[in-house]
Amino acid sequence: MKRLFILMGLVAVACSGGAKDSVSLSARLGASGGETLPAADGGVQAASGIELTRVRVSVRRLRLEREDRTAEVKISEGPLLLDVNGPALGGALVELVTANVPPGTYDKLKLDIHAVEAAPSAAFDDLVRRSASVLVEGTVDGQPFTFATRLEAELEHEGRFELGGAAANITLSIDASQWFKSDNGSRLNPLDAGAGDAIVANIRASFRAFEDDDEDGLDDRGHDDGGDDHGEHDGGHH
Repeated sequence: MKRLFILMGLVAVACSGGAKDSVSLSARLGASGGETLPAADGGVQAASGIELTRVRVSVRRLRLEREDRTAEVKISEGPLLLDVNGPALGGALVELVTANVPPGTYDKLKLDIHAVEAAPSAAFDDLVRRSASVLVEGTVDGQPFTFATRLEAELEHEGRFELGGAAANITLSIDASQWFKSDNGSRLNPLDAGAGDAIVANIRASFRAFEDDDEDGLDDRGHDDGGDDHGEHDGGHH
């Protein structure tokens, strides 16, 4: 898999001793149900007249919770920078991080979307300058736009992750096909300041996680993008 992520400060801390197995966490930007976004000139089409050319997201505090609630395993404290552009926006599976975790059954993946206050590397400079956790670049009816939000969210993704013994992978799926659609199906224009809150809410709701050991971008258990997610806290400013 092509690495499109910059990893800072990897932490792989087990909550108990004993053997550990390698687990990868991957991600894909596309549409729901494993569908891809239509290709466009230099990127993909996210909605009618709206094309994406680059997406950046700051991720912190990746961790897994055991099914019996006896332990929580930290995968990474971050910050991690998801930086995807061009054809990869259409649904390519990319590796976020690999860590060693105790084998067992987990039923919850937790992650934070959070702005970076100080850049750990030059790759974060744009996010820091805009005080943003998410930057989306593209065009609306041919007119360039950059949508920046200081979205802060603690997300929990429920599923069943049986890790250990063989190659294990969890995929974080981001459904960008809904970012610029209102509840009634009309288009949300990222150049319209009045649409900002709705777009931020759609971005927050677009994350799902599921076990994907064969790395095909689909839930191994046959569910549509893998279970429920719950936000403990979120906020965003366009």
